[in-house]
Amino acid sequence: MKNILQLIIREFLRLKKRPAAWVLILVIPIGIFFYLGSIYEEGSIENVSIAILDLDHSDLSRQVIHNVEASPKLNIIRFLNSNDHLDDVFINHPEVKGFYVIPKNFQKNIFSGNQEKLLVYTNSSNIIYGNLIYKEAATFINTLSAGINLNTFKLNGIPNEKALKMVMPIKVIAKPLFNSYYNYLYYLIPGLTTVLLQMIVFLLAARSINSEYTNGTFNELLESNNGSVFKIILGKVLAYSLIGFLVAIFIFSVVHPILGIPSSASTLSFLWVVLVFVITNAMLGVMVSTIFKNEAIAMDVSFVYNSPAFVFSGFTFPIMAMPAFNAWYAQLIPYTHFLNAFIKGMEMNTPFTFLVQPVINLLLFCLVAYTVTVIIFMFRNKKAAL
Repeated sequence: MKNILQLIIREFLRLKKRPAAWVLILVIPIGIFFYLGSIYEEGSIENVSIAILDLDHSDLSRQVIHNVEASPKLNIIRFLNSNDHLDDVFINHPEVKGFYVIPKNFQKNIFSGNQEKLLVYTNSSNIIYGNLIYKEAATFINTLSAGINLNTFKLNGIPNEKALKMVMPIKVIAKPLFNSYYNYLYYLIPGLTTVLLQMIVFLLAARSINSEYTNGTFNELLESNNGSVFKIILGKVLAYSLIGFLVAIFIFSVVHPILGIPSSASTLSFLWVVLVFVITNAMLGVMVSTIFKNEAIAMDVSFVYNSPAFVFSGFTFPIMAMPAFNAWYAQLIPYTHFLNAFIKGMEMNTPFTFLVQPVINLLLFCLVAYTVTVIIFMFRNKKAAL
């Protein structure tokens, strides 16, 4: 135990001489985390600029415009005319994110008992704007349609209460859970901070062994630990795991509260999963550092391996919808399994049994990485013994 503690202290002293390590340990947690939080400070889009082209100029078309103006999410900044080329609206007016076209004879056709259409044009280069504009259109058009039908029923002598039930025979009540405000800050920042946690630990550990070769201290490391590969690996993994776990605590106790991200009642009990996640990435980093003696190559490999973690994890796009190879590759990244546990344990507050499989998967990563590291150590130094 004394040798392990000395090895951990030795690793911290070696990190002190590596400026790049301090960038990972301090600059990213303190600077990047809060910078990312400031980007999504608003949390959700509160107002979208749109335009309207009214080709009908009727009482009903003016009612549509009034409903649009009443929408808290939409802001009419321009009224188009028949001389505007619809295909060029977004080019000529980049501030407009979408526009509604009320066709000619809109009121006449509806009052004649025919179905009419409201055309919705969206600049879907930004999917969020497009979805919001369409959603708001569906909302106020449904309300307007219900009002028209209600008046028609009442004119036909149907009592008001019965007419209301006929207009809306089924009432939909939506109850969004786990992010009821549809807030992007609550959704994205926990994912971004934890995926960066993986990269910090992995990249730090990826120079733990090969730097010993570079500095000519590897033989000294072996002698000080009596040639024990197990002690060397354990000491280095624990050193980087401790750093990673401190960064994790900083994320959950400082970064998220300051940014206003609601804390979960299961945060403390979930920290053991975070610890397993950190240890796994430290072990994988040590493995890469052992495989590649050249530090630059090891860092490049680590970066390539970690870079797609956020995309492949299923955080922004479901794994089941990915091509077979991508879905398979996603399983080779620890973050995929950690994210599974994070969503269940932190956001959904599920029982412990739902976290067992993701944790087992992380431990398998750790076991494979340890085995590969030991084999390479033994191959390079036949005198090393466990």
